[in-house]
Amino acid sequence: MIENILLVLFIVLFGAKLFGSFFERFGLDSSLGELLIGIILGVSVLNLINPKSIEDFAIIGSVLILFVAGLNQPSLKEMYRDTRAVKLGLVLLGLTTLAMTIFFYFGGKFFGVQFNLLQSIVFAIAFGIIDIGVPAKIMISKGYITTPFGRVVVNSAIINIISGLALFTVSTLFFSNGIMDLLIKVGEMLAVVGIVLLLAHTFDKISKFVMRLRTDEAEFSLAIIIVLLLAYLTDLIGFTCVLGAFIAGTLVARTPFANTKSFSDRMKVLSMGLFIPLFFAWFGLGINIAEIFKYAALAVTVFFAYTALRFTITYVFAKHYRFRVPLLISTSMLSVDVESVIVLLIALKLGIFKDSLPLTIFAPSVFLSTLLIVILVAILSRKEKIGGTKSQNKEIKDSRLAKGSKVSR
Repeated sequence: MIENILLVLFIVLFGAKLFGSFFERFGLDSSLGELLIGIILGVSVLNLINPKSIEDFAIIGSVLILFVAGLNQPSLKEMYRDTRAVKLGLVLLGLTTLAMTIFFYFGGKFFGVQFNLLQSIVFAIAFGIIDIGVPAKIMISKGYITTPFGRVVVNSAIINIISGLALFTVSTLFFSNGIMDLLIKVGEMLAVVGIVLLLAHTFDKISKFVMRLRTDEAEFSLAIIIVLLLAYLTDLIGFTCVLGAFIAGTLVARTPFANTKSFSDRMKVLSMGLFIPLFFAWFGLGINIAEIFKYAALAVTVFFAYTALRFTITYVFAKHYRFRVPLLISTSMLSVDVESVIVLLIALKLGIFKDSLPLTIFAPSVFLSTLLIVILVAILSRKEKIGGTKSQNKEIKDSRLAKGSKVSR
């Protein structure tokens, strides 16, 4: 195996960018190519690079993924005004997590695998969290992102992600050894909440002071300091570091400099250009293809189970609330990727899982769900017309009719 870290970084980054751009040419997400180069360089094929050699870089990548996600989301007040999207995100998370918990707890033994209750819950949460990256890229390319359809998908996914990370964080509290440990965790949680609230009330003043320095480096440094601080604090108390990173993103997004080109360019280079590709490559380095084939029946069954659940739940919900394009919305809720991977990796770090079997079972769903969404959106976008002003007005009208009928009842 290659041990020189400079050579390791060169090979991994070069391969990740090359394979990522190749996948993007075919309308797929670049993360699939980055994951594939990890599989090729790892134990499955060439066995050239040990995943531990870039693990620290990958952790920074996972933090930046959620920080960037927080930067690019609307305010929580704006999201919560869209009550239909809030309900969809919560219902989809709750029902999928419940059903998949039952599936893993009772059904795993039929495939020669036994998960305890906590493992089943955490694994189910991973499959209950929606990945918005792939659907968002597709909607942007087709011009759907600014339509009511696009806003519902994005808002419901954000609510789903925040709730899913929070649910995972709370579920890990039960991994404590006793009542005293649980009380200490709750106290630490309250302390972190206090720090976050303090930052929320003082961050405007802090950012204005930094902006008066009139240096882009100071503004960028402030953002990095905040994300590292909150990620560290949430990790320190046994929560997910990515939850702190997401909160940091929402705080920094409120500052004037967050929308400047210089800041966005620096953040793009640091995250998408360096650490995030390393995260996906690291994930691939740890995947053993032989193990995937060994548990192929379980992995494929899990994929069909969660996709059928999500699609059915979303479609019934969309029809009930008179969404204009229920099939497209249902399809957009099938993706699993970054946030789910992070949940499983943190669960491994906490010792909830004793080996990488969950990642082995989960990995095929990343590729299969992306491929399925690309194909279904291409087909359904012809069947369910959307994108023009008339369709937007029709959906708004349907929404108002739905609200009116609800009030009349």
